[in-house]
Amino acid sequence: MEGAKLTVQDLFEGIKGYIKVELITGEKGTYREITKKYTSSPAYILAGYDKDFPSDSIQIIGNRDIGYLSTLSKDALRRRIAKLLSFEPPAIIITCGYKAPEALTTGCEELNIPLIKTAATSSQALEVIQFYLEEKLANSVCIHGDLIDIFGIGLLITGESGMGKSELALDLITRGHRLVADDMVCVKRKRDVLFGEEKEKEDILMHNIEIRGVGILNVAALFGVKAIRMRKRLEMQLELVKWEKNKDYTRTGLETEEVTILGVPIPKISIPLVPGKNIAIIAEVVAMDYLGKGVGFYSGEIFEHELIKKLQKKRKRHMRLEEDEE
Repeated sequence: MEGAKLTVQDLFEGIKGYIKVELITGEKGTYREITKKYTSSPAYILAGYDKDFPSDSIQIIGNRDIGYLSTLSKDALRRRIAKLLSFEPPAIIITCGYKAPEALTTGCEELNIPLIKTAATSSQALEVIQFYLEEKLANSVCIHGDLIDIFGIGLLITGESGMGKSELALDLITRGHRLVADDMVCVKRKRDVLFGEEKEKEDILMHNIEIRGVGILNVAALFGVKAIRMRKRLEMQLELVKWEKNKDYTRTGLETEEVTILGVPIPKISIPLVPGKNIAIIAEVVAMDYLGKGVGFYSGEIFEHELIKKLQKKRKRHMRLEEDEE
């Protein structure tokens, strides 16, 4: 699904803790919705070129823009600003503490376009605003499962209801690993990276885990803050599946499986469940194997390579023996 709805008022409240911002005018327009994750500069519009103008993004006016506007005559300045405002962008932000031209202030007031001023530099404002927009407008999806940080690897545990996902998560927590989310994982995509977190945002309801037959347990209260984390990069998926006698499961690890979440492919491993199998150890080994592959160590490929070398040596020895017989 797409990111949540975001208004100019949300942006204003969200960034004022990082940079000092002031709403100059256009308070009635703070309901305007922001749909783009990126900001834009109106420099080309102010210079008279209006083709392909991203009018639906936040417009940042910096020191160069203000400097250019100061060189224009009053009539030219009024026309250029009128052209900019005709696109009715969601909001306009002036950086470096510059005073907005009177024509801009008047126009924004008439059209209810929020005009915001900040003492931060353009680069500082862009960094804060861009980060906020990417966070709030990131594409997201909720997945039924558990997200655990195992040796620094974000492992998404999935499977049908009743397969033991929460029990596996609890076992991993007792081994020193960290719970990110239980039951419902909210996955967000930022650029080409997936991040997972709990869907519930209220502190008192976070990091609880449900164990059937026992009830709801608060992981932070039982194991301490070292057993939880707020967010983790999602790097692979482990699916718990029912054992099927006639189904062929991977034996060497050479066969790779992937799952695509929000357009980003990640490795997927399916573990068949049978009585007595220690899934927690397997989950740890899966994470360690992923770490090993990150530095170029592929156990399955190494095994296959060495096995082929050994078979080739046996074949050559056998051929020499046949030649001796002749």
